Amino acid sequence: MCGIAGIAHRDPKRPVDQHQLAAMQTAITHRGPDDSGLSILPGAGLASRRLAILDLSSRGHMPMATRDGRFHLVYNGEIYNYRELRSELQSRGETFESNTDTEVLLRLYALHGAPMLDRLNGMFAFAIWDVLERTLFLCRDRLGIKPLYYARFRDTLLFGSEQKALFAAGLPSEFDSTTWSELLCFRYVAGERTPFAGVSRLLPGHHLTWQGGEVRIKRWWHLAERVQALREDPIADAVSWYRDTFDDAVKLRLISDVPVGVLLSGGLDSSSVATSLASHSRSVASFTVRFDEPDHDESHTARGLADRLGLSPHELTLSPDDLSTRLHRAAVLSDEPLAHSSDVHLLGLAEYAKSRVSVLLSGEGADETLGGYVRYQPLRFANCFSVGRHLVSPFQAVIPPGGRVAKLARFLRLGTTREFVLFNACDVLPFDLQRVGIQSRTAFEFRETVLDEAERLYPGEAMRQAMYSDQHTFLGSLLHRNDRMTMGASIECRVPFLDYRLVERAAALPSAILLAGHKSKPLLRRSLGPRLPKDIMQGRKWGFGVPWASYLQRVGELRAQVATLPDVEPIRSGPFDRRRMHTVVRQFLAGDRSCAPLVTELFMVAAWHQACVAEAAPVGLRG
Repeated sequence: MCGIAGIAHRDPKRPVDQHQLAAMQTAITHRGPDDSGLSILPGAGLASRRLAILDLSSRGHMPMATRDGRFHLVYNGEIYNYRELRSELQSRGETFESNTDTEVLLRLYALHGAPMLDRLNGMFAFAIWDVLERTLFLCRDRLGIKPLYYARFRDTLLFGSEQKALFAAGLPSEFDSTTWSELLCFRYVAGERTPFAGVSRLLPGHHLTWQGGEVRIKRWWHLAERVQALREDPIADAVSWYRDTFDDAVKLRLISDVPVGVLLSGGLDSSSVATSLASHSRSVASFTVRFDEPDHDESHTARGLADRLGLSPHELTLSPDDLSTRLHRAAVLSDEPLAHSSDVHLLGLAEYAKSRVSVLLSGEGADETLGGYVRYQPLRFANCFSVGRHLVSPFQAVIPPGGRVAKLARFLRLGTTREFVLFNACDVLPFDLQRVGIQSRTAFEFRETVLDEAERLYPGEAMRQAMYSDQHTFLGSLLHRNDRMTMGASIECRVPFLDYRLVERAAALPSAILLAGHKSKPLLRRSLGPRLPKDIMQGRKWGFGVPWASYLQRVGELRAQVATLPDVEPIRSGPFDRRRMHTVVRQFLAGDRSCAPLVTELFMVAAWHQACVAEAAPVGLRG
């Protein structure tokens, strides 16, 4: 819905620099082109850019303050059950001046403080300054659908929806070179850390309090704890529960005073969203990316479903020749190396959709919560890994590169089931880094802490452990992509599969119910499958794949950039063996696909560094 930013000083007598605050606001204009606001308060400043979705009038202006002037709020997101919460407040004598969820959120906090968070169903990141207590409260939704970053500098705390807001305030944009191994293996730095030195991510389900220069962070939502509680209250009919709750989640996400559309790939997840959406609303627009490569194009399936549901279909084809320019814009918007092959195409589709809608629904989150990824399936048979390793090892050298057998053989080399789970989402594995001279295995502290939680919650169930881990790591990279690429086009993206009721209860279901059968997402298929055409139900798992390796090898401008990788920053000064790096690049350009994931990620890091570090103006913080 918006972009937020702000500054808080330890010394309340120290004035906030209005120009500095305004620069932070300007840096995130794309997140909210409809309105802007600044508030300068003793010791703090708040900034907002508004994308008007509910109550399009000036009554939704932010920063928004309580009538007594004590609490001041800037807020990004949507509270889907705000009408219910508003009615409860009205029954207690509260009156409202707008029809926004912003005002409901502010009143709830003023009345109840942080405990009101448990009542919210939505996606949100917000900041509240308490003038009386001189306290800043930052909060992020359960799953981290909406982003929030912060940095401490001397006696000042900076925060913003995007890292670029912090840099606009003068924080140096510096690459944290200790993140190299995680970037190359996982494509995304998970947890509080980011690829930028000194910049932290407020974790999903956490809130932060800044008072007197001290920071306190608390986890207000803990999935493992919710699972333990819900296991004590099992449901009788999981299929009916999932169908009804999912439909309600979609219906809630239709609250809007602007047009709503759906991202439709033609796969099971987005088709489920589109089908439910069509039952609640008429004249819905669908948006699909077409590919010239038949192995990546599902547009015919998406078009058939759109026709069947009476949607208004829209299709976009992006030329590979435009990818270099689009890649730079996507990198600038992302602030972090592009972690998924579809970032650029999602941005193009969002920009194409903007003239027609301001809200899009997406199928994100189904794979992680319902067991959709093909890479999960071998984990059903984790107790057979040692046997499989002995069977495959003699044939390792003759297994053709590419394909699922080769990928499984590579994973079996990791040695333990825990390693298989930890690296399950990776295309680049630790031993691959030796090809460019990185010898040591780096510890991934946050990821391993999450895996510890998963092992305690699902002992002996490797597949469930991988799903839980993905919900706290890999899903974060997908939500980052969704937010940055859609908000980069001034569009809000909503994800009904991540309604917390669905996430919590699905995680608490026994595997015999959630994962019964041999096809992916069996609960989804049983609950929503009867609504869908056979070609969607029987189609193979595609994902939103983009053939980047092919583009990097055959598109002239991209191929030329790959050739220079060993000599550009941050690779040139990175922990690499330059001779080996030149060899890997040369082999890739000669057609060797075995090093494609590694070269592709190096390319994305280099593109990001050029856009977000090298081109960032070095401005020192004032004061």
